[in-house]
Amino acid sequence: MNIGIDIDNTITDTLPILKRYCKKYNDEEVKRNLVMHDEGFASYNLFDWTKEENMDFCIKYLEEVVLQANLKENAKEVIKKLKDEGHTINVISSRVAPMFKTPYETTEKYLKKHGIKYDNLLVGSINKKQICIENKIDVMMEDEPHYIEELSETIPVIVFDYEFNKICNGKNIIRVNNWNEIYDIIENLKNNNDTVCNNGFCKV
Repeated sequence: MNIGIDIDNTITDTLPILKRYCKKYNDEEVKRNLVMHDEGFASYNLFDWTKEENMDFCIKYLEEVVLQANLKENAKEVIKKLKDEGHTINVISSRVAPMFKTPYETTEKYLKKHGIKYDNLLVGSINKKQICIENKIDVMMEDEPHYIEELSETIPVIVFDYEFNKICNGKNIIRVNNWNEIYDIIENLKNNNDTVCNNGFCKV
């Protein structure tokens, strides 16, 4: 199978680090007594910053944030196992300049440091649906709501279950809590060409 995998909050636990840096920026540079939104998941919606403030934060801190994020438990091991079993692993990220000074190089550095095995690294476009279509992705792993909704129109999407993406529902949306569950779902897709979804079975 041709598998697409997002990075932040899918391969990694990025949100805790992001929240810490956003609070630091808000307290030390914004200084407007803004309160962090519990449902926020990105720099643009954790605080009520202006577009200029959000861009300034991203340019100053976002690369540092993603390089410090921890891997999710068993992510490296399951990805390696899937690749060893013949699946094609496409790491797909919407990281773009100028929010990242070097989107591809920063991502490549992190994956290499943490031993993540992959076949293709696709970085630099916010249109993940188009990337998946162009690269004939069979199934995608994603966490952000707007990407989940778009991608699930055409392919199954395996979603790490967060409070911020619970609004996403549909036959092609498959919720998981860990990487071992992801392996089982991929096995089911490979062997049966269908998978258990929220409301029964959905055909690939």
